[in-house]
Amino acid sequence: MKPDWKTHAIGRHLVDVPASAQLVETWKYHKDPIELLTPGDNTQFGQLVSQREAQLKAQVQRSGKTSFVERALLLNGSVALVSWYRPYNESDYALETYFRAGKEILRSPGAVTVGKKEKALEFLKRCSDKWREIPDGQIPEGIGFVVGNTILADNIPTYESWHLLIQLAGKPDVTFQVSGFVGAADEGLRKRAGGILASMLGMAAGLSQLRNHARPVGPIQADEILVAGNQNGKRGYGFKWEAPGKDYSLAEPNLNVSLQVRESAYATNRESFSSDDEALELWDTVVNSIRLRAGAV
Repeated sequence: MKPDWKTHAIGRHLVDVPASAQLVETWKYHKDPIELLTPGDNTQFGQLVSQREAQLKAQVQRSGKTSFVERALLLNGSVALVSWYRPYNESDYALETYFRAGKEILRSPGAVTVGKKEKALEFLKRCSDKWREIPDGQIPEGIGFVVGNTILADNIPTYESWHLLIQLAGKPDVTFQVSGFVGAADEGLRKRAGGILASMLGMAAGLSQLRNHARPVGPIQADEILVAGNQNGKRGYGFKWEAPGKDYSLAEPNLNVSLQVRESAYATNRESFSSDDEALELWDTVVNSIRLRAGAV
């Protein structure tokens, strides 16, 4: 790994990023979003859940009953709050789950039909027993889906996804994103690339194609399309790398990396890249680093 870079764990994968970059992450597990809340002890956790429960009890359905249905106790102190999903309809429940992982607190909102509530609570109970806190500065080991400083130590086949926005220091004009989700693209990137070379930069002319080829990374089969163009004296970029993935595979999800420099408030490339070589070096370093974390599945 290059000096002044670090390895970052997200989902079941690892990616190397500049240590100076700010990272913005989002995650979904079993199709429901996961939020990392402010860490806290048992007292703070209890206050958080009780406050939310009181809010739900204060809400009233069109039928006149309270929106709150029940507090379901899970494992390791985790809790699911069950309420009516809509004020005018009582066919679906909202499930708002608060998980504990050491001092970390996670929230996951979801919904389920009335008839599937018990099955959903059993799944949440399973999850609540498998959340673990990751010690600061450590790359987690073993089976699991990484969310910030926590890991859900399970490999049950389900839909999971993650998204990483890499905000580069001193380069506010660059949008750099890496993402993964369980599922497969119908076709590879290059097969469905009709029109993409123009649309990636939002230009109809002035584009040059830097690369358009198969771009495997280790065992990951993928395609790469890189384009660049000049407009009003500014160099723009539209880079994309994609591994199509396999359906239902935690080990081989659909993986995407994209980098863009488009029109903005900046009239020059001072806030992006001084040359194509600089852009390509950064791109290649990140893309070449993507790998499945050992033992993650």
